Amino acid sequence: MRMNQVDVKGPRECSDREREEFLKLVVQGGEVATQGLPNRIMTAETLGFLRVDNRLVGIAAVKNPSDRYRNKISDHSGFSLPEQTFLYELGWVFIAPAARGNKYSFHLAKAVITTVAGAGIFATSRSDNVAMHRVLAELGFQASGTAYKSKHGEYELRLFTKTT
Repeated sequence: MRMNQVDVKGPRECSDREREEFLKLVVQGGEVATQGLPNRIMTAETLGFLRVDNRLVGIAAVKNPSDRYRNKISDHSGFSLPEQTFLYELGWVFIAPAARGNKYSFHLAKAVITTVAGAGIFATSRSDNVAMHRVLAELGFQASGTAYKSKHGEYELRLFTKTT
């Protein structure tokens, strides 16, 4: 029988090893600028870790997006993301390929956004990532604005938002 464990905590509560493991999976997931990534991880609200049989197979975070980043997403998507409405971002949701297909993304994302229940939150996802779109819809997010081209590859991104 497989043992699944989800741990959610602030980045400063994590050990150096946990932060290193988190960073490795973010990088493995791609689609993110690696410059300054350790600092961005440290400024996150919460980090989520999913372990199956004591092996880290998934991560997610509630991030504290900068005004500059929030404005960039708003400009690209054509959807206003005022800080007073959308204080947080769900991001860095990644499940190792061998562990996919078990609804881990849903359980992990739910665990991290529960820590900011009652606050507005947004997320971005590749336009072709239908599985993640389903997870976001199940969590109460709605597609918002229009798809836009990513700066990290030849694909488009979609904005999803959830208000209280």
